[in-house]
Amino acid sequence: MKGGYSLSTTSELNSGMDLREVVISLLAGDEDAAAVNVRAADMAYRAELRGVAEELARAAFTRGDRAALHTAHWVLGDIYDRCFSLPPIEQVDSLLGELLDDIRSVLENAMLADLSGRMDHSALACVPRDPESFLPWYRNFISSHTASNHPFYRDFLEKRASAEDLRFYLAQETSLDPRFDDILSFLTVGTNGAEKMELVQNLWDEMGNGNPAEVHTTVFAKTLADAGVSKEFIDSNIMLESLVCGNVSAALALSRRHCYKAFGYFGVTEYLTPRRFRSYIVGCRRLGMPGSAYVYHEQHIQIDARHGPAWFKNILLPAIAREPRCAAQIALGTVMRLETSTWYLDALQTRLELAG
Repeated sequence: MKGGYSLSTTSELNSGMDLREVVISLLAGDEDAAAVNVRAADMAYRAELRGVAEELARAAFTRGDRAALHTAHWVLGDIYDRCFSLPPIEQVDSLLGELLDDIRSVLENAMLADLSGRMDHSALACVPRDPESFLPWYRNFISSHTASNHPFYRDFLEKRASAEDLRFYLAQETSLDPRFDDILSFLTVGTNGAEKMELVQNLWDEMGNGNPAEVHTTVFAKTLADAGVSKEFIDSNIMLESLVCGNVSAALALSRRHCYKAFGYFGVTEYLTPRRFRSYIVGCRRLGMPGSAYVYHEQHIQIDARHGPAWFKNILLPAIAREPRCAAQIALGTVMRLETSTWYLDALQTRLELAG
């Protein structure tokens, strides 16, 4: 062992904080692959680890302990970061993923169950199952939701936000934007025809159409750097609601059983991006900020103006035509995105207005 938290099979695991320390230690490679594999083969240890995760889930999602909720989302976020990363060479023969999956499944299922329990499901009772009726219903449902025209954008960002407010906002957006290209890659698996072509075209645009300097993650990283949004600033200022949005996004993209929910969820993301980013640009220009502060957002206004409608036509409609029952799953994912987005924007606006 290199040092750090000891993965003892004695009852050291007794709190959410201990669980995060274990996860951090595992991810850091504090034990070599052979030692981790011993843990993975120890069913008593894995049961104990899962029990700690279950207790954290109860505290966070059942009892509403906000500190536990933060811990649960940090743990999930740490695990999701690994899912979107290449493994260190020291871990290629490790069964680390099995230990992390035990934790992830407990917290992820609790998170999604909690989200479902807090959502308004009333609109889901009348979801059309035929493509011709679904699309008008879908567009109207999105446009009539609070998240579609939230005052944070049209009122606060455009008219009242300070430069520091915009910097704080950019930090919150890091829970999704830096990994959207990888999310598209995961969503592409198993698709074909128009669905695959649309996802690949979307991914190619994210890749700057082959120009490394125009890759969207690169441009976003430069935007953050120019705005003084460092990793330390993000870690110190990221809101719980931002973590929730990032973790729900990751959960839906990574689990194949959630693929239809993901189609609805990310369809909303694509559809609403142009109007939201336009408000950010209005705020930047009002404050006299340089173009480098919003070049990423200008690109997405132009690109996503095409991708939103194309996502509906080439992904959602073929999926429903092939399997009408998936319309309910697509609609559920849509509600998940709209509701978590509303909670995030409500919290963000409240936080910045109080700070101002």
